[in-house]
Amino acid sequence: MPAHLPRSAMPAARPSRIHLAVLGLLTLPASVLAQQAEATSRVEITGSIIRRSINAETALPVTSITAGELEARGHTELKDFMLELPQANSLGSNQGTAGPMTSLRGLGPMRTLTLLDGRRLPKEPLTNQYTSVNVIPRMALGRTDVLRDGASSSYGSDAIGGVQAFYTLGQFQGGRVKLETTQPEKSGGGATHSLGLIGGLGNLDKQGWNVYAALDVQRRDVLLRADRPELTDRAVLNTLGVLQASPGAATPGNFTDPNNPTSSQRTVLFNPYGSTCLAPYSTPTATGNRCVLDDNVLYTAFNNKNDIENFFAKGSLRLGDHLLTAQFNHSHYSVDQYNAAAAPTVRLTSTHPYYPGNGLVPAVAGLNLAGRPINVQWSVADAGPRIRDDHHYNDRLVLALEGSLAGWDYRGGINHGWSKRETKAGPGWLSVTGLATVQGTATTLFLDPKLNPFGLQTAEGLALLRAASIEGQTLRVHKGENTSVDATFSRELMALSGGPLSLALGAELRRDTWEAEGLASNDVVAALNNQVDILGGDSLAAGANSKTSTKIGRDIGSLFAELDAPLRKDLTLNLSVRADHYKDLKETTVNPKIGLRWQPLPSLVLRGSANTGFRAPSLPELYTRETEYTQLGTFDDPLLCPTVGGVKVPAPGYTAAQVCGLSPNAAGRLWQITKVPGLDLKAETSKSLTFGVVFEPVKNLTMTVDYWKTQIDNVIGNIPIDYMLANPALYASYFRRDPATNLLGVTDASGNKVAAYNVPANQGSLRAAGIDVGLRFTAPKAPWGQVSGGIDIAYLTQWDARASESANWVSALGFYNDVVPVNPNAGLSNATRGLNNRWRHTAQLAWQNADWKLQLSQRYQSAIRDQNLAAATGVGTTGPRDVSSFALYNLSVRYTGFRNLTLNAAVNNLFDTNPPLTNHRSYRGYLTSVADVLGRAYTVSATYSF
Repeated sequence: MPAHLPRSAMPAARPSRIHLAVLGLLTLPASVLAQQAEATSRVEITGSIIRRSINAETALPVTSITAGELEARGHTELKDFMLELPQANSLGSNQGTAGPMTSLRGLGPMRTLTLLDGRRLPKEPLTNQYTSVNVIPRMALGRTDVLRDGASSSYGSDAIGGVQAFYTLGQFQGGRVKLETTQPEKSGGGATHSLGLIGGLGNLDKQGWNVYAALDVQRRDVLLRADRPELTDRAVLNTLGVLQASPGAATPGNFTDPNNPTSSQRTVLFNPYGSTCLAPYSTPTATGNRCVLDDNVLYTAFNNKNDIENFFAKGSLRLGDHLLTAQFNHSHYSVDQYNAAAAPTVRLTSTHPYYPGNGLVPAVAGLNLAGRPINVQWSVADAGPRIRDDHHYNDRLVLALEGSLAGWDYRGGINHGWSKRETKAGPGWLSVTGLATVQGTATTLFLDPKLNPFGLQTAEGLALLRAASIEGQTLRVHKGENTSVDATFSRELMALSGGPLSLALGAELRRDTWEAEGLASNDVVAALNNQVDILGGDSLAAGANSKTSTKIGRDIGSLFAELDAPLRKDLTLNLSVRADHYKDLKETTVNPKIGLRWQPLPSLVLRGSANTGFRAPSLPELYTRETEYTQLGTFDDPLLCPTVGGVKVPAPGYTAAQVCGLSPNAAGRLWQITKVPGLDLKAETSKSLTFGVVFEPVKNLTMTVDYWKTQIDNVIGNIPIDYMLANPALYASYFRRDPATNLLGVTDASGNKVAAYNVPANQGSLRAAGIDVGLRFTAPKAPWGQVSGGIDIAYLTQWDARASESANWVSALGFYNDVVPVNPNAGLSNATRGLNNRWRHTAQLAWQNADWKLQLSQRYQSAIRDQNLAAATGVGTTGPRDVSSFALYNLSVRYTGFRNLTLNAAVNNLFDTNPPLTNHRSYRGYLTSVADVLGRAYTVSATYSF
């Protein structure tokens, strides 16, 4: 944090060695901290609002890492640090469009508060739940603190899981240019290139002013799944039970005979080319009667194309004992997400040129259609993958004043942030108009006679597809703003036997707004019988229309206080409390916190804390006007297709085609409704505690051990669909069945077949506990250099959930989090992908002399039980399996022997280790949310200062 008071305000003091451990600074060299202490008088320590000298230890576990150490580990993005943080069950896949997010303790990103220089950033506005680390300015970053404890009394009642606090440089003079590139060893895409610039003028200490600006630009190329054939090997994936191929839409398309006189034949799929299909677009099934699309390889990507641009500017002016600062942060990151080709269901009458048996397409042997219309599930291969172009904007302006007045240290500011997420159609998106028509009152699409759903198009058909492209059309826009005014005052009240009794008082007024901007292009079209004009449109294109457009705001008023009482030289008590009033909820919540630190020996510190938390329902959860549909993956009807002895057994009177392997099927896509307007939700509440020990048995060897436990009640979210399917009796009312009890969905007013109604609600409770262990050592200096190292371990002892206070707790320890009835990531695109490894750690070993630094780091996580769904069993799958443990090594070297020039080189994924295999339906083979699939990659960077 930037210094703002004259050094005469308090004598500078070097931190004790034990202080390094108390703050959890396992990666911050003592020399760096000492330099900070000499340049700093009184600052705020993360987790406290009382200004104090930096060697005044607190009772809270904090991990701190400098920007230089991030670079030494070979990181090219902040997501790399987030993924290796053992205390975080973070979602950092390069597949998603939302951007990487931090989930401390695996309790959900919405319960981890992200701060920049002590104040909030605007949230990603689609869900209004979290802030992506993509918006943090890397070139201006000084350090990152991670408070592994609830901080509701200090920063906001919603900091249930902890705080990730980023701090920019207090001042900067001169200039610096950084060039960096990461190149995978394997051919294909995935390379990253970046440019960083920072420049500043003025010396805050000597001239009383400083101004600097920083720019980060990064470009990452797409890595298609086809570029990693060793990770898409059908023979390997089929042994997992991973269904690589879409069972419905294909090229050539599969069709049904919906008006067949025999009802059981109306849902059977046929294909005129079932024994040959059309490589590479499809392959035949084992029975040879239909074609399947291998979209696991053909269209989708492991890593999406991603561009990041961050600009940060900061100006500081000293006015006597006061410091005036202004800062502006602008971030724009865009993601091109690759999806399977448009997959509509179209109708062909007997007069259509491509109707089977009319001469252009062969008839199916043994099938007498008798001229009845057919429904074709078609993958529009000629249009290629649908690329969704997502743009995220995050801006913030802060004006702050801090200093000393009438014996009080004060800090106040105005913080205004605004964010926007705009999703556009890229290549591969088509309109219905010009390609198909509807007739009568049905929503069936009658295909234009120039188009062939059973193969590639003629020149005439291609012209129709090109004319129907909607590339560049905005599909949805969401916006968010947060404006706040805050003030904090702190001072020493009196002398106690252990030191001064200190008090801090503060207040904040905040207004958050959220907007779903309605788009005319999302309005239904009368000529299409009230369908949106997007061919194969689904949740990828969901956005507000003129009826669901909304803008809503929330006013929050907060008062908070903290008292730090050193009762004796070896015993300090810290008390804090925060009251937040949510005007729209007409609810006031009061959340206290108590912390205790006892140092019975110079080499031993005991610490502990307890606190409560409160998280209000997000604005979209309460005030959305949209109904959200989420497409269901392949599943078995839990009542009519049970698995008996490892074999799927259709209920009497039903065929496997009717009740097993559903969605998409002959009835078309099946959906679950996951969001509706007008929900009545209560706020979440939490209780947390931590206690631990810091031990320094010998000089330069420190060890920390902390136990933590958190319970969250009234958790807001959806039931994981797989948990619903595994407990059909418990959630019978959630399923929508037709009169014959088939789980084929009930067609609603929007024309969607809804199989499940699963909207956010207060679903129950979560509780988790674990032990954090940290070890850091620095060997004595020798003529040949100095060795240092450390390890940071997170060991889970509990992670379970219950559906209500009267229900039993269900454990997810060592499992994916969708084996329990409460999902901590509900509302996010990665909603069911959290995993609770019992053991995670990050370790480093470094050697350094005057010009060189060599570091080897390891990230490790233990095995977990795989999903092992009955619907995802395949050839060779026997019994439950585990997702194996995973270890990743990085090796980096830094050279500073050239004047003003720093050279870095790193080998990421030193042993070219693939992510572990999983049969979870969300991953299609490899656990890509916790590890990159680049394989071994080389990073080179050069930084020149002037």
